[in-house]
Amino acid sequence: MKNHVLKNSGIALALLGATLIVSNSFAQGLMPAMRFLGARKALTKAQVSTRLSDSPTYTYTLISYPGALDTQGVGINPDALDRDSDDQSGTATPKIRVVGAWSSNNGITQTGFLARVFGTNPVQETYDLLNDPQGSQVQQPYSINDFGQIVGDYYVGEAGDSYIFHSYELDGDTFKPLNVPFTGAVSTFSPAINNTGEIVGGWTDSTGNSHGYTLIGGTYTSFDYPGGGQIQLYLSVNSEGHIVGSYADANGNVHGFLRRGDTYTSIDFPGAVYTASTGINDADEIVGSYCPTNQCLQTGGEGLQGFILKNGVYTTFAIPGEYGTALASVNNNGVLMGNYYDADVNAADTANHVHTFLATPTP
Repeated sequence: MKNHVLKNSGIALALLGATLIVSNSFAQGLMPAMRFLGARKALTKAQVSTRLSDSPTYTYTLISYPGALDTQGVGINPDALDRDSDDQSGTATPKIRVVGAWSSNNGITQTGFLARVFGTNPVQETYDLLNDPQGSQVQQPYSINDFGQIVGDYYVGEAGDSYIFHSYELDGDTFKPLNVPFTGAVSTFSPAINNTGEIVGGWTDSTGNSHGYTLIGGTYTSFDYPGGGQIQLYLSVNSEGHIVGSYADANGNVHGFLRRGDTYTSIDFPGAVYTASTGINDADEIVGSYCPTNQCLQTGGEGLQGFILKNGVYTTFAIPGEYGTALASVNNNGVLMGNYYDADVNAADTANHVHTFLATPTP
């Protein structure tokens, strides 16, 4: 098996440094991820480096699958509200659901998980394994909506220069295959789902080119970024059907994009050499990650920064003192979910561990 690469454009899941298995992403402009050795580090005191004078402050919650050294969150449910059927008061109890993956300490297997986070003082967390029984030992859930529908994919092998993934939808206890029916398709990857049940994702053809797709009302429709850009991993779709993702241009440079209807807009953090957009909420608030320097690209994400794009204004988000930070998702209450890669650069293989966090705006 080839070296692991960042499947997330967040970091790129937008997620640089994840233990995600090889994909066709390296040829598409995504960066290699670090392997993870060494002890887990505690979440350091986090601050927000921002260009906005009125940006919120946050409280932080660490999401960590029990016993795992590396946990990577990918998707968060949009509204994070569960109504208790036994509660006669008519109130709604906040509950956040996060899907992602944790890796074995030997780096060979990757297992999906569902985390439920609720309460404030204290915060309570529960974790469930989340794997398609028909899939492989390397799996990744990507997205969950407020009805509990989950989509993800798993690695199955290689064909030529392409890495092959199959996708699934989990509704209740039933896993349903999600494989595009397009001529020449060899891989279906990185799906996302919204509250209307619309699914978006990526697929790779027999020549190694990658494209996007939508699945609406049982109908698959392919799309490409105008000008021939290669669609990257980690797309997201809000309840209005607005899509964000990333694409690689003809020179291999990676940019984020927003698709609203038939209109595409490129997303590039000012001055960045790499930008990946990975999450969008119903207010069209967009999150992702960017590399400010070529060194970030060359080292696989050293100095990676998260960003928030709201009303045309970019805000930088980073965990100080760590190797890199990436934002993966944002819900309709402005709660951010992301990952940071610790500064364990003294390990023999300059490895980093990935940790998932929630950042909740402080009233």
